[in-house]
Amino acid sequence: MRASKRLLGAAACAALTLAAAGCGGAAGPGEDAGNGGKVTLTLWHNTADPAPLVEMYKRFERESGNRIELVPIPSDGFEDSTQTKWATGERPDILEYHATVSNLLALNPTENLRDLSGEAYVAKSGDLYKSAGATGGKVYAAITGFPQVFGLYYNRKVLADAGVEPPGTFEELSAACRALSAKGVTPVFESGGSIWPVQILPLLYVSASNEGNAYGKALAGHTASLADPGSPFVAGLTSYRKLQDDGCFNKDITTATFENSMKALVTGEAAMVAQHSDMLPAMLAAAGGDQKKVDDTVGFTGLSSTKAVVTYAPGPIGTFYLPKTGDAGREKAALDFVRFMTGPAYADYVKSAKTFPVLEGVTGPQDVSPVLQDVKKAYDNGAVIAFNSDVPGMAGLAPLMSELIAGQKDPQKAATQLQGQIEQAAKAAGLPGW
Repeated sequence: MRASKRLLGAAACAALTLAAAGCGGAAGPGEDAGNGGKVTLTLWHNTADPAPLVEMYKRFERESGNRIELVPIPSDGFEDSTQTKWATGERPDILEYHATVSNLLALNPTENLRDLSGEAYVAKSGDLYKSAGATGGKVYAAITGFPQVFGLYYNRKVLADAGVEPPGTFEELSAACRALSAKGVTPVFESGGSIWPVQILPLLYVSASNEGNAYGKALAGHTASLADPGSPFVAGLTSYRKLQDDGCFNKDITTATFENSMKALVTGEAAMVAQHSDMLPAMLAAAGGDQKKVDDTVGFTGLSSTKAVVTYAPGPIGTFYLPKTGDAGREKAALDFVRFMTGPAYADYVKSAKTFPVLEGVTGPQDVSPVLQDVKKAYDNGAVIAFNSDVPGMAGLAPLMSELIAGQKDPQKAATQLQGQIEQAAKAAGLPGW
């Protein structure tokens, strides 16, 4: 880490190089003068962090005496923005990021991240780290958030007025689109302007083919290809394109953002939105902070090619990594942060955030919103992990979806191109079979 990346300590020096002349006697790198040797930690965090999580950061400051400098990474374009900063060689003390193996491998964890396998929270997390936040037999993530559960949100009144039941299959979704279009309602609101949301419907389609992560394992193990004849992935892209051709989506699909989709859902401009459970704060914001309106208006269901099943993936919100910085003081404080978040304070966070715990022995909230209850019920009824969770190179799906929507790529060509990116990433990561 170049010293110029850290302007956190010895502020009175006002110099870019912490070792510069005139800094003698000041606090060491990352230390706050006059604060008993306590340190300032940078935390790259998702701007979608809910208020209870941000409050936990503040509580850690109060109880530890250390400071946290929050470096906001916009939730819109979060993955690309994080990877761009990471590629420059810049490193935070704490990184909030995805726990999926594919995203973890992109960080080159062996070289860049600290091994947290021996921490107490790992043993209290059941089988969580068998499919998330770990690779090569080592755990690198500290996951505090419930997995992102992907499915179909729907406006109860809009569907009821159109005489439409919440769809659980793509065939039912297509029929719902026809009925809703006849009523002058946008059936499904898509957010091509934010890029990443348009991946969700194809991923949902594939979930029925990924029981036990069979399809994901076959792709990662190089025994199946996205572009194979009869590929579930190609079928998912083909079904998506047919929905578009049939007028199922909003006309501004290429420019609309996920914030637009949340507003369209709660106002009844659109009947359905494919999204994940971490979008609930954005949904509440779209409703002007009116929780009752969200509770009365929005429902949630699973969706796949053949049955109503939800897809899940460990999300970035509340998932923390500790990059190697070479500064012993800050590294110790960063580990204290992880132990704080996964220790006694965790139960308080679960209660205040009204989320579901991932650590054993922690009681879940009792007063959960009806929408979140729908999410948890669908998850408990047999959720399927997203097939791309441990397949490297899948980050290329989002831009390919943009080309598919624009008619610049057909499903087979998109699958073939993405398979090439998987091959490059898998070889770079040294995965077996590649």
